This record gives sequence, structure tokens and C-alpha cells, in this order.
Amino acid sequence: MYKKIFATFYDPFMVSIEKGIGPRREALLSPLTGKILDVGCGTGVNFQYFREDAEVIAIEPSSAMLAYAKKKLSQYPNIKTYNLGVNNPQMEEIVSPKSMDYVVSTLVLCTIPNPKQAIENYKKWLKPTGKLIVLEHIKSENKLFGSMQEILNPVWNGLADGCNLNRHTDEYILEAGFKPDAHFYSGNKLRWIQGIYSLS
Repeated sequence: MYKKIFATFYDPFMVSIEKGIGPRREALLSPLTGKILDVGCGTGVNFQYFREDAEVIAIEPSSAMLAYAKKKLSQYPNIKTYNLGVNNPQMEEIVSPKSMDYVVSTLVLCTIPNPKQAIENYKKWLKPTGKLIVLEHIKSENKLFGSMQEILNPVWNGLADGCNLNRHTDEYILEAGFKPDAHFYSGNKLRWIQGIYSLS
């Protein structure tokens, strides 16, 4: 029941946040062509930014969130959705190894139960020339705010459907062997990483 309530209020809650990060999404996603995997598509926020000639597979483990994404599909015939999480073994039936030109990870590695495994799957699915596209919030470098994130994380995790405030997602990506083509950090208290990464 709570997942349905969370999905209902997700888009309205994100309105003010999207005013800041929406242009970043557009800058990252609008140039992409070829085969794209949109991981944790949620309510389909990214759909509006994908090119019409791109072939997009969008996955989302929450059926409540995906129901809202599916309502938008009539506008985007180039997008197919699946009710699956990134670490679900059934993903092997949907995405072949080394088949994706891009894997898109926006506001999702904060929530995935095993983010390092997810990033390994990203590597597996990308073509040798493929790119990982990232827009994620990470733990603050501000000591006071970072400590607050640690304290509040258990409560926030329950309220925000598994979202974690204190992950070092930028480090996980680099540790997995991805190399930044372009990436930058923003924010002091609420810190963001935005980037494009390659495997070679």
C-alpha cells in the first residue's frame, strides 16, 4: 500500500527538484542515439528527453511507479517498459551482454539494494564503445551535513522507498573500472555527481 502512496506523490514531490535537475537530465539524455537502457525509470521522468529515433528499454521494479510511467508511453512509441529490477536474473532475457550503446542511471543507485552489483551489470550490458550516463545524489562532503545524513538515513530510507542519503556512488563507479569522459560535482550540503563514463 505504501508503495502506491509513494508513487502517487512522487511526481508532485519532485517538481521543485526537477526545476534544478531537469536541465541536467536534458543535457545528458537528449544527444543519445542507438540502444539505451533506462535503469529504474520510476514514473518515466526521463522519457521526455530521449530522441524519437532512440531504441529505449526502461526497467522499474516498483509496479506502482511503473504504472505511472506506462501512462506516458502513448507519446513515446520507441520506449518499452519492463517490471524488473536491474539485478533481477530475468534481465538476461531482456538485455544481452555487450548490446547497449548507453546505460542511463539517474536517481537510482541511491535505491538499488546492491549498487555495486548493478554497476557490474551495467558493464556487462554495455558495448565496448558504450557509455554510462549518470546523475545521482551522493553523501555530502560537508562534515555536519554528512553526519546528519548518516543519522537520518534509516528514517529516510523507510519514507523514500529505499532511497539512501549516504552512498558514495561516485566511488563505486570508478572502482568498477569506469573512466570519466566528463563528470562534475555540484552542491555542498546536497551533493550531486553528473557524468559520462566509458569502459576504455
